Amino acid sequence: MDLIDPYRFELRGGAFAHGVGSIESGTVDLNAEFVTPRILPWGRGEWWSIFVPRVQVGGMANLSGLTSYAYAGGLWTIPLYYGFFTEFFFGGAYAINAKLAGSLNQVALGCNPLFHVGGSLGYAFTPNWHAMLTFDHISNGNEVFGTDCTRNQGINDWGARISYTF
Repeated sequence: MDLIDPYRFELRGGAFAHGVGSIESGTVDLNAEFVTPRILPWGRGEWWSIFVPRVQVGGMANLSGLTSYAYAGGLWTIPLYYGFFTEFFFGGAYAINAKLAGSLNQVALGCNPLFHVGGSLGYAFTPNWHAMLTFDHISNGNEVFGTDCTRNQGINDWGARISYTF
C-alpha cells in the first residue's frame, strides 16, 4: 500500500501564523479541513490522474477576532518519493468577519467572495497519518483577474497541519 493514497477521505487540522506581512500579523488561526478522494470513473492510478482534483472544504478561525474565513475548492495531491508529497489548491473563500474597507487592525479585502490559493509540502508517516507545511492565501484577485473590487490587500497564512486519512 502506498503511503499517499489520494483515493481516500482526509480530516486535517492545524495552526497558522495569520496575516503574515500585514496589519493582522502576530495572531494565530486554527484550521480544520475535510478532503474527498479523487473520483475517477476510469483510469485510477494512471499517470494523468494527478490532474484530477480532490475537493477540499474548510475554515480558518482567527483566535484574536480578526479575519476568519471558510473556503472550498479543488486540491491536487502529487506523491513524490519516500512518503513525501506536494499539493496545490485553488478555489473560493468567504471572509466571515472581514472589514472589506479595512480598519486600524484589519486588512481591506475589498469584497466577498474571495479567491483561495496555496500549497503544501508534506510527509506521510503511515498510510493514515500525514504532516504538512502549508501556505494559504485569500484575496479578491483584482491584480490578476481584474475584479471590480477597489481594495485588495489579501491575507497570507503559513502553518503546519496533521491529517488522518481513512
